[in-house]
Amino acid sequence: MQILRKLVVTALAAAMLLAIGVTSATARSLRINERNFEVIWNTALGTPKTKLRFAAAGRPAVECQVTLLGRMRENTIVKEINRDQGTINHGELESCTNGTATIKTESFPWTVRYDRFTGRLPRIAGIDVTIISAKFRIREPGNLECEIRTEGSRPAGGIIGNSAEVAETGLELNGEPENVTAERGDRIPLGGEGLLCLIAGEGSLSGIGLIRNLPRTTKPRITLI
Repeated sequence: MQILRKLVVTALAAAMLLAIGVTSATARSLRINERNFEVIWNTALGTPKTKLRFAAAGRPAVECQVTLLGRMRENTIVKEINRDQGTINHGELESCTNGTATIKTESFPWTVRYDRFTGRLPRIAGIDVTIISAKFRIREPGNLECEIRTEGSRPAGGIIGNSAEVAETGLELNGEPENVTAERGDRIPLGGEGLLCLIAGEGSLSGIGLIRNLPRTTKPRITLI
């Protein structure tokens, strides 16, 4: 009888561990506590925050303070690539160096899509998202103007949480990310009437911003479900 009891207990424990492992490995969705969010690139927020940088090959980067306001469609983010999860609906841009820039407001709303996560479940170190339909007009010294615009096949990428550019443990430890890093490696098409825009062909966005819920009083909380 004692042997049977031990076997039953062992089997139940194994079943519980298997269930926990399956739940952690196959969790299909993420849950956010607040659908409205704000992302701010501004050096006044302190290290490691930066301005948002707009760069074309061989050209000095134009750096600006940028604030973007967005909203997720639902509190649940389904982990499916190329699925529309939210929108960027408003943006403000100011205090540029090495030139000026403007947000083409007629391009709103921009589309936010989930791309992938990094880390090992149940801990998530970073969440990669892509932004589609974003459009900026960049003017360098000498009045050279180029337009940088993201498309479905050439989106702008962002990393919520840990990135190669800045280590941040908030998302991994307690589900509350602090940073959003614009992906330096993404190549985005350039447009414009100037010959140099055509020669450069593509540009990139980079920089480390702050992410907060709206109103800007709490950090977003992201959990697996």
